[in-house]
Amino acid sequence: MRPIAASVARKAAQQHGRITCEQLLEAGVDRARIKRWVADGRLRREHKGVYTLGHPSAEPIGVYTSAVLASGSEVALSHMPVGHLLKVFRGAPPAPEVTTSAASGRKRPGIRIHRSALHPLDVADFEGIRITTLPRMLLDLAPRLTPEQLARACHEAWVRQGTAPDMVEACIARNPRKPGIAKLRRALLADVTLSVLEQAFVALLAANGLPPARTNIDHLGDKVDCHWPQFGLTTELLSYRFHASRQAFETDIARRRRSNHIAYSYGDIVERPAQTVKELRTLLTQGSFTTARPV
Repeated sequence: MRPIAASVARKAAQQHGRITCEQLLEAGVDRARIKRWVADGRLRREHKGVYTLGHPSAEPIGVYTSAVLASGSEVALSHMPVGHLLKVFRGAPPAPEVTTSAASGRKRPGIRIHRSALHPLDVADFEGIRITTLPRMLLDLAPRLTPEQLARACHEAWVRQGTAPDMVEACIARNPRKPGIAKLRRALLADVTLSVLEQAFVALLAANGLPPARTNIDHLGDKVDCHWPQFGLTTELLSYRFHASRQAFETDIARRRRSNHIAYSYGDIVERPAQTVKELRTLLTQGSFTTARPV
């Protein structure tokens, strides 16, 4: 491979198969050659001034890289796409969104552009693409999401990427005029139920007149499934998919309870609810488990 072509290939590989016209010119590819490469299919135009080289990946990271490259300088991927890349949000990849600190930016079809100051601590590199941090993403999305959606996003950002409330507060301090701050602070403290098993457990408590538990909250620096602060009791709701068998899983649950770690399985909650209610009623009314720790 000739030096110029090799340089172009290396640059494109760093950008998930994408390269800009400016980068091609910097590598020594003149405009006439760019036109020839487009004509013979070596380059394919994805946005004005942005090309794909060869057969690039169609994964969302590539599409988002193109959007950032096409939108000018001082640009970072932001909002829902950041949450998708970092697995805070599930489902189909959202359309590209970028935020720029520049007074003007390039408008491109299919790319939503936001104009807002970006503090250096609110941007990061993710696999070669400039993105906003998760705290900044949560702050940006606060006006758009419902309180329930925002609380769940805060929880997922914590458990998947370690985005703790103090990190979000630091971002708020850097951006005190952003809308949605009060809503975001409430979401950081809100309870959420994240699974059918958790919903069934909450319903079991309510149906039997047991005190409601706080769910998926910060307790001693960890996210825990269910917690009663007034009783010092924490429970975990565990799946058996990581055990060799259902019997092995149920045996492990029983062992955890015997060793002062309270945990309940699907069987405890759905198949043996009376036994579980009896045990919890004893713990919660007699205060016999005030030294409980999360599993």
